[in-house]
Amino acid sequence: MAYTVTKLAKLSGISVRTLHWYDEIGLLKPAYYGSNGYRYYEEEQLLILQQILFFRELGFELKQIQRILRRSDFDKIAALSSHRQVLRKNVEKTRKLIETIDKTIEHLKGTKKMNEKEMFSGFSKEKQAEYEQQIIDRFGEQGKAAIEESKQNAKKWSIPDEENFKKGV
Repeated sequence: MAYTVTKLAKLSGISVRTLHWYDEIGLLKPAYYGSNGYRYYEEEQLLILQQILFFRELGFELKQIQRILRRSDFDKIAALSSHRQVLRKNVEKTRKLIETIDKTIEHLKGTKKMNEKEMFSGFSKEKQAEYEQQIIDRFGEQGKAAIEESKQNAKKWSIPDEENFKKGV
C-alpha cells in the first residue's frame, strides 16, 4: 500500500513539512512521485522513517542519521536490536530514579528514613563526568578549579548542610 505525505504524517506523528524536508535533504525519498506531483511512500520508506525516528529519539542529529543509513553495511535488524538495548537500559535507569524520588518524598515527609547512599541511587557517574567535562570545555582551568573546590567543600558538609543544599536553602 502506498501512503501520501499527509497519510504518512498522520500515521507517524511527524509533520508534512518534516517529510518534505527529509525528501529535500535526501534522508527519506518517497518510493515514487505520482503524475499529480504527490509523494508516495511504501513499506520500505516506512521502515526507514521508523529508523530515523528511533535515531532521533536517541539524540542523533540528521546528518549523523543520514551517514548511518547510507552505509553499505547498515543492518536494520542489528540497528533495531541496538535501539532496543539502549531503551531497556534507559528504562532501568528511569526506574531507579523513580525509586529514589519515591524514597526521598517519604524521607522528606518523615515516614521513612533514607540513608545517604539511597539518596544518590540511579544517578550516573558517567553523566556527571560528562557535565563536568562540559564545564571544563566551556570555562577551561577556571571551571576545573571550581569543580574541584565544590567537591572539597561538599566533603566537609554535615548532614544538615546536605539537607539544606537539597532544599535549596
